[in-house]
Amino acid sequence: MADSNSSDPSAGGASLNPTAASFTMPSASDSNLTNGHAQPAPNGEGQSKVTVNSQPRTAESAGKATDPNVAEAGAGAKLTGAQLKKQKAAEKAARRAEKVAEKGAQAQVPAQTQGGPGPSGTKVEIPRRPSTTKRESDSVPQLRRTPSGSRTLPIRVGSQQQQQQQTLNSAPPEKEKHHEPKKVGMFSHLYPKEKRATLAGAGREIHPAVLALGLQLRDYVICGGNARCVATLLAFKKVIQTYTTPSGVALSRHLLTHLNHQIAYLRNARPLSTSQGNSIRWLKNLISTQPVEAADSEAKQSLCEAIDLYIRERITLADEVIAREATERIEDGDVILTYAKSSIVEKTLINAHRQGKKFKVIVVDSRPMFEGKNHARSLIRAGLRVQYALLTAIADIVDQEAVTKCFLGASAMLGNGKLLSRVGSAMVAMMAKECSKNKSRNVPVIVLCETVKFSAKAVLDSIILNELGDADALVDSAQPEVFSSTNLSGPGAAAAASKGSSKKSGSKDKDTTGKAGSKKPGGKDKDDDDPDDKGDFSNAGLEAWQDQPGLFLLNIMYDVTPADYLDLVICELGSLPPEAVPVVNGVHGDDQAIA
Repeated sequence: MADSNSSDPSAGGASLNPTAASFTMPSASDSNLTNGHAQPAPNGEGQSKVTVNSQPRTAESAGKATDPNVAEAGAGAKLTGAQLKKQKAAEKAARRAEKVAEKGAQAQVPAQTQGGPGPSGTKVEIPRRPSTTKRESDSVPQLRRTPSGSRTLPIRVGSQQQQQQQTLNSAPPEKEKHHEPKKVGMFSHLYPKEKRATLAGAGREIHPAVLALGLQLRDYVICGGNARCVATLLAFKKVIQTYTTPSGVALSRHLLTHLNHQIAYLRNARPLSTSQGNSIRWLKNLISTQPVEAADSEAKQSLCEAIDLYIRERITLADEVIAREATERIEDGDVILTYAKSSIVEKTLINAHRQGKKFKVIVVDSRPMFEGKNHARSLIRAGLRVQYALLTAIADIVDQEAVTKCFLGASAMLGNGKLLSRVGSAMVAMMAKECSKNKSRNVPVIVLCETVKFSAKAVLDSIILNELGDADALVDSAQPEVFSSTNLSGPGAAAAASKGSSKKSGSKDKDTTGKAGSKKPGGKDKDDDDPDDKGDFSNAGLEAWQDQPGLFLLNIMYDVTPADYLDLVICELGSLPPEAVPVVNGVHGDDQAIA
């Protein structure tokens, strides 16, 4: 290779040295060039010189490198404009070549450090200095980035790191504490798609009144179709009162958008009931028909007044009309069968008792909510004769007690005349009709329902349209109390106790209230070996049901009673057969108000 300080043109290249820069054109026989890359080559003085193999030499580039005018310019002769231009181009090319050589040398050093092939074809390893500080990344082996042309080498782990890695590999994985919800395939469409509404997960656009209502609905503090409908309308009334229309937007448009956020939060807390859906559709229709030129204060005042009027006419006054109509069908000596709790049924029975009619009420209840407890407690306080039993004893009650009428509440009256009510209502209605066939006595099943609960939907079973409650509620071992007129204060309690409430202690249905299977002092029950008669029979085998394969719990909330088991539907419009519900929907219903 030619020395950079030589200016002899016969040395195989041209040399320019106007400044400190040096540029050397290598010859084709240079052995230090490998595959077109720059390689370090030792010179005679022990220093390394970097040579660069640029693009293939052309005739033009060769002519520039061996131009005699450029050589004379290096000797100190006066340079012409063309020579100065060539000189500057040569200096620029020299600087570019030096940068390329430096980058090539830096690229070779990491490859040799990782064990890549050196100049002689052997692997070169550079010893690493031990670090005095322990980094966090040293405890966990990590892959290192290597050039694309180099081979990935296995990671060397020290003895202590190897032991830690083996311990991690041999340790069994811990069980996940969070169980995925076990779903029954047939009812998978009823499970909530997202978590229930929480206070922390609510957006800032949610009104505080709606927040409180959502939590109460989620925890079943507010139950019943009428109570949920009234609470929803009152919460929306507060939302409207505090609402301010943005500038440049009509109230009838923006208020609907603002209200949709509140509805979505309530729907996430608990699926909307039929009465809630009908009232919300009515309110949306009312907001959309507000005149654009009306002031905000006037529009909000008219909406609030309309909400109060709706609650009064469609729920409060409707209940009074239904209770008066149903009271006329109660006679002295009747034994009325009812299920769970219905506000309109409770009002009807208390109203009939205040009119001086003598009758007996059998309240049938079921777990896990035990709504019938509050119903029976209210009736006992009012002075009625009440018999309380669980749903499992319905066959014995209907067979032994001379039931004359059956009153049921409703969550919705469907378009095909069927009843959607608390789960178990269909069994009660069926047993009442079977009693009519076997005992040759007519036991009419009467449904008390407001028109706000009428729906145009036609449902054939309890699978498509339903709601699921918390499955863990079925594992609770709490049993209902024994109700008696002697342990509740109220008008007529002592009289009711003397007229026969005490005889419940020996009846079969009383044994189903939580005292079933209890042994007498000093005696032994004949069914002592039955596991159902032991103290913790209610949750036997269900303590860790989510960990047991093949075990699923389903807490369904409603069922559908066929129209064949219903005799009469009493609403504020009067008494009508179940088949006439679609006619009332077409005239007075709310489902068709807004799609």
